[in-house]
Amino acid sequence: MADMLPLATYTLNVEPYEPTPAVSFDKPVTIRITMAAIDPEAFDDEKKPSTLRMIKRNPDFEEDDDDEQADSEEEEEEEEEEEEEKDQSKSAGKKGKKQSSQKKQEEEEEEQEEDEEDSDDELLEDNEFEECVLLTLSPETSFQQAIDITIAPEEDIQFVVTGSYTVSLTGNYVKHPFDTIMDSEDDECDDEDYDSEEYDDQLIQDEYQDDDDEEEEELSDELDDLEDASDVEGRIEELVAKDEHKSNKRKQQDEEEVPAKKSKKEAKEEKKVKEEKKAKEEKKAKEEKKAKKVEFKKNLEEGPTKKKEEAKPKAKVLQGGIVIEDRVTGKGSQAKKGTRVGMRYIGKLKNGKVFDKNTNGKPFVFKLGHGEVIKGWDIGVAGMAVGGERRIIIPSAYAYGKSALPGIPANSELTFDVKLVSMK
Repeated sequence: MADMLPLATYTLNVEPYEPTPAVSFDKPVTIRITMAAIDPEAFDDEKKPSTLRMIKRNPDFEEDDDDEQADSEEEEEEEEEEEEEKDQSKSAGKKGKKQSSQKKQEEEEEEQEEDEEDSDDELLEDNEFEECVLLTLSPETSFQQAIDITIAPEEDIQFVVTGSYTVSLTGNYVKHPFDTIMDSEDDECDDEDYDSEEYDDQLIQDEYQDDDDEEEEELSDELDDLEDASDVEGRIEELVAKDEHKSNKRKQQDEEEVPAKKSKKEAKEEKKVKEEKKAKEEKKAKEEKKAKKVEFKKNLEEGPTKKKEEAKPKAKVLQGGIVIEDRVTGKGSQAKKGTRVGMRYIGKLKNGKVFDKNTNGKPFVFKLGHGEVIKGWDIGVAGMAVGGERRIIIPSAYAYGKSALPGIPANSELTFDVKLVSMK
């Protein structure tokens, strides 16, 4: 399970006696369900505990072809009966009575066979689905329970609740290790780095090679055009002199290019040294400025005109020892039970380690006071307005209790810095 990467939050409300698919067709992604909780408001006056069942269609189930064989056997029997009736009509008296009694026995046997076939069909239907009871929740016993169920998008699974309360399932859409697509070998070639200087040198060598090839072609063409031996020798001397002139010219160009390259490298190094020197000077100036400010404060005699220190956010203790600190007060109406709120949050353990956050993308949306989140959130978010920022410190009893989750040890006190960004 540790290899599965969470992608987004998963929530599903299962109302009593309404089969609900686990994975919708518009989101074919693997899900991992880690928590189940009930809505404390009952659907009826009976207030029976809610039991969650998982119904899974058996992938190995295949309809039997015995029905076709049974139909063909019945047709054959009917044909045989018709032939027997024709033979029996020719005989008289006692034989006719015996045949009628035999016919009744055969009809009774056929009815028994049909009843057996019907019972076989019922057994096949029972084997088509697998059902298991996951948990039972009630406001009198327990509001929520930690679970760990992973469901692939190709699995045909439905949840059914029997009782008087809605059950809310929460978890994450996850990236399953079997769903990863292997990169092609062609893509690896695109990511390889190359040295620009080596590439430039190769281009220069190719240009020189092309020039040499052209000169050799010119030389061979000129030699073919010569007729006398004396002309050949004179022409060879001219070509040798011409070749020496070109080689000297190339050497001169190479000597000019080398200082140019060196000068570029030196310019880059000088620029880098200047930038480092400038950064050190700025850092030193900031430190000196800071030191001066500290000195001034130490020597300052504070009198009656001393400014009041900035007021720290006041902490409030709510139900169950939940502590809230309002950092920014929002504007507008306050969130209450039944309000659908959109939140940004950062969740941390007591040692400051971040185990979950939502700081960009779609906000985390839930219905306040309906058990869609841990109880500490339902209590701690109430009273906030849009734009408000609050720190909520939740004891383990109102978080995940004795259950250990990925990144959250058992009996952990959780701290959430939250911001309310939308409210309906």
